[in-house]
Amino acid sequence: MNRRPTLITQLLAINTVLIAAVVVATSAAGRLDVSVGAQRSQYAVLVAGILATVLVNGFVLRRRLAPLQAIIETMERVDLTEGGLRASGRADTEEVVRLHAAFNRMMDRLETERAEAADAVLRAQEDERARLARDLHDEVNQALTAVLLRLQATTLAAPPELQAELQETQRVATEAMGELRRLAHELRPTALDDLGLAAALRSQIDAFQAKAGIEARLQMGGDVDGFREDEQLVVYRVVQEALSNCARHAGARHVTVSVRRKGARGVVQISDDGRGIDPQAVRGHGLAGMRERARQAGGRLDVLSTPGGGTTIELELGRTAPSTPQTARRAWA
Repeated sequence: MNRRPTLITQLLAINTVLIAAVVVATSAAGRLDVSVGAQRSQYAVLVAGILATVLVNGFVLRRRLAPLQAIIETMERVDLTEGGLRASGRADTEEVVRLHAAFNRMMDRLETERAEAADAVLRAQEDERARLARDLHDEVNQALTAVLLRLQATTLAAPPELQAELQETQRVATEAMGELRRLAHELRPTALDDLGLAAALRSQIDAFQAKAGIEARLQMGGDVDGFREDEQLVVYRVVQEALSNCARHAGARHVTVSVRRKGARGVVQISDDGRGIDPQAVRGHGLAGMRERARQAGGRLDVLSTPGGGTTIELELGRTAPSTPQTARRAWA
C-alpha cells in the first residue's frame, strides 16, 4: 500500500513552492539582484530568508495541526467494550472545538446504543435460561419421573431374569434425572431466587468441588444478600464463569471466592493458584461477557494474572462514578 504524505507535509511543500515562486518573480522583475556578479551576501540573505520562512511556517502549521493529530490518536484508541474515552486537550480554533464536540456526541450515542443492545442481549439470555430451566424441570423431568414409576411397577411384576435389567434401567433414568436437575440449576439457580445470594454461592461452591475435584473456599463479609437483584445475578454469573474457567483451563488445586459488601459497595474476588492467563489471550475465556455483565450493573471487572502465578478476577460493584479506560484497566503483572 502506497503511503500518502501527511497533511503538514503537503502544506509545507505547497508553501515552499509559493515562496520560491515569489522569489523567482521578484528576481525576474529586477527587484532583487541575483546576477552572476551579485555579492555573496545577497545570496546568503536570500537563502536565510527562505529557510527562516519555511521553518517558521512549519512551526506554526505543526502547532495548529497538533489538535487534529491528537483527536486521530484518540480515535485509534477507541474501544467500545471499555468505553469512556473522549476527545480533550487544546482546541485553538472553532473547527477543532466543533470536531471535539461532534466526536464526543458520536461516542455518547454509540456507547448508549451499545449498552442498550448488550442489556437486551443479556436479558434475553437470562429469559431463555429461565425458560429452558422451567421446561427441563416441568416437562422433561416429569416425563422421566413417569418413566421411572412405570419401570418400578414393571420390575415388580417382571420375571426374575428381567428384574436385573430393569433395575439397571431405573438407575440410568435416576442418573438422567439428576443430570437434568443439575443443568436446570446452572441455567437458573432456584436458590438465588428463593434463598438469596449467600445460599446460592454456597451451593455453587459445593457443586464445583464435587464435580471438579478442586478445593474451594467461600469467604463472605457484610450483608451479601443486600445486593440489588441485578447485582446478585451478576455476582452469581461471574463466579460461575470464573469457576468454570478454573476447572477447564487453570490446572489449579485451590480456589478462593471472596464476597465483601460494605454499604452500597461490594467486591468479589475469585483467585486460583493455577497456570495463569496469557496476556495475549486476555479477551478469551468468557472475560468479555463477564465485563459486559459488570458494566450493565454499573460495576467494573478486572483480571490480574501472571503465567504460572495464578489468576484473580475482581468484580467491583456500587461504584460512585463510571470507570474509564484510563483509570479502570489494571496493568498486567
